[in-house]
Amino acid sequence: MPAFDPTDTVRLCVSCKRCYPANLQFCRDCLVELIPVETIPYTISSRYQLERVLGRGGTGIVFGATNLESGREITVKVVRASVIADPRAQDRFRREAQMAMQFKHPQIAAVLDFGILKDASGYVVTEYIKGTSLREEMKRVGKFDVSAAVNLLSEICEALDPAHKAGLVHRDLKPECVILNSPAESASGSLTPGISLVGFSFTKFATGKQFVPGTTARLQGLGQMPLRPTYLSPEQFRGEEADLRSDIYSLGVIAYEMLAGQPPFMAKRVGEFGVKLLNSRPASMRQLNSDVNIVIEAEILRALEKDPINRQQRALELKRELMNATHLS
Repeated sequence: MPAFDPTDTVRLCVSCKRCYPANLQFCRDCLVELIPVETIPYTISSRYQLERVLGRGGTGIVFGATNLESGREITVKVVRASVIADPRAQDRFRREAQMAMQFKHPQIAAVLDFGILKDASGYVVTEYIKGTSLREEMKRVGKFDVSAAVNLLSEICEALDPAHKAGLVHRDLKPECVILNSPAESASGSLTPGISLVGFSFTKFATGKQFVPGTTARLQGLGQMPLRPTYLSPEQFRGEEADLRSDIYSLGVIAYEMLAGQPPFMAKRVGEFGVKLLNSRPASMRQLNSDVNIVIEAEILRALEKDPINRQQRALELKRELMNATHLS
């Protein structure tokens, strides 16, 4: 593998998040001095030119980019070398990315390409999905109307289920990964925003086999854990294998937050969060939102069970239970 060329490192404007080649020192628009972004090249594989940073996570950085051959707007996620440095991790990364390329669903961003860079980091190219993220909508709305929340959660379940059947687990499901686009008519005749899922992760969060206060914080500092572990399942936090029921837990966190106005567990420090995640029960949703009935609360709390075997075992099972619960007084 050729040695990494530091003169090719992409540079970033911390103000507008726009990307520039290494030979520029200041942002053309903000006149802010640019900083190098780790060891990521400005143009990946001579085809994908990085344009702006869309988000950062524990495993890597997501860029808006342009395919120089087609002119198409795309998304490129660069997975840090520290996450897939082990040859087995790279094999797993390639295997799951290849599987994702073969999977097609109208509500899931298509994987178009993937590869390994000169510094041993990996990249995944997906289609760019326009729209408003669920995170932005949560900030705008606050607590959701119960029916609107259940309709939206049902759509997410409908998109997740075929991915799970194909052997794909999201592993990093959070409101930023749910994109609201054109409205679609629901079975009841009401209009519900259509959704697309983005950001499937092909890596395993390395948080250690056992939770030891301080250890997880250290691994977070190495870029091997989400900066906000709010949506991680207990098994992911312990560094165990994540299957489809881990996605159900993450969706339970999203459901709780949509209806209660806050996530089930909050803490300023990762260690404190881990203690709550592994040992505490969430506060009553009905005390935070009187519109939530006891059955809806019970089904969401079931999705948040510590042991995966006690959760719903399929996304469509969670959808069915939530839909049934909305018809109860």
